[in-house]
Amino acid sequence: MKKKSNIAILLTVIAIALVISSCKKEKEGPQENDEPESLVKTLDLKDKQMDYLHFGNGEGRKLVILPGVALKSVMSSAEAIVSAYQTLAEDYDIYLFDHIRKEPEGYSIKDMADDTVSALKQLGLDHVNIMGVSMGGMVAQTITLNNPEMVDSLVLCSTASKISDSYKDVFENWIRLAQEKDLKGLMESFGEKVYTPSFYEQYKDIIISSGEGTTDTDYQNFITSVSAVKGFNVYDELEKIKCPVLVLGAGLDQVLGVEGSLDIADKLNCEYYIYEDHGHGVYDEAPDYLTRIKAFFDILK
Repeated sequence: MKKKSNIAILLTVIAIALVISSCKKEKEGPQENDEPESLVKTLDLKDKQMDYLHFGNGEGRKLVILPGVALKSVMSSAEAIVSAYQTLAEDYDIYLFDHIRKEPEGYSIKDMADDTVSALKQLGLDHVNIMGVSMGGMVAQTITLNNPEMVDSLVLCSTASKISDSYKDVFENWIRLAQEKDLKGLMESFGEKVYTPSFYEQYKDIIISSGEGTTDTDYQNFITSVSAVKGFNVYDELEKIKCPVLVLGAGLDQVLGVEGSLDIADKLNCEYYIYEDHGHGVYDEAPDYLTRIKAFFDILK
């Protein structure tokens, strides 16, 4: 039971959020969220609301974590997230930003980046280290390209700078399943594409059942986010990124392909590591993942 509990924690942290979200109050400025975890706060970005989680060493360097495409918010699992990130929390002041609560039609990766920058500025975070996962890595690249003075270093996890035609079928299938509100089919496809077969089979029931309670807004946000990923391309601009970068990829990635990570590493001539026997969700499966990230950030102190 303990092993299942631990992996359930990790499954709620990044990539598609598989936890049930509670209703939240809309308030101006950084406010405590109306959830039991007081670490969760809400920012009012004009006509948008963005929740974020703040924890870790308040005296440490600022670390911003940007999660991937989300079917649901991760904020209702604040305590689990804090537990999962203890490796980094001991030394770093961590901010994990959720996606805005309701994504408008046509909401792009650039829009996500602009909203995240607005959130950073509202919180007075003008020099940060960013860990971006999957779609969060795309947002992180865009932030760094458009606001280089704000980003001290960057870790890009299972992400890409452009979407290969070879993998667009995955996103088109996810959009179709979400449009049809086929929750079981969507969760099964997610698990099969994101994780290695042995991992997915072991935790299949957890992955599928934790999608229960998905709302119409959840589906629409998911469709909007996946559509934004499909149209993402900053490959030709990558050389403008000058801060230290670590790229972590997966040799068996069926969502964005290992080519996505290798292209970034080659273009930036930066440090990288490929987990050859893992899939897109290597961040959940590899036991040394956060340790490797911490070692990169620590060297830059």
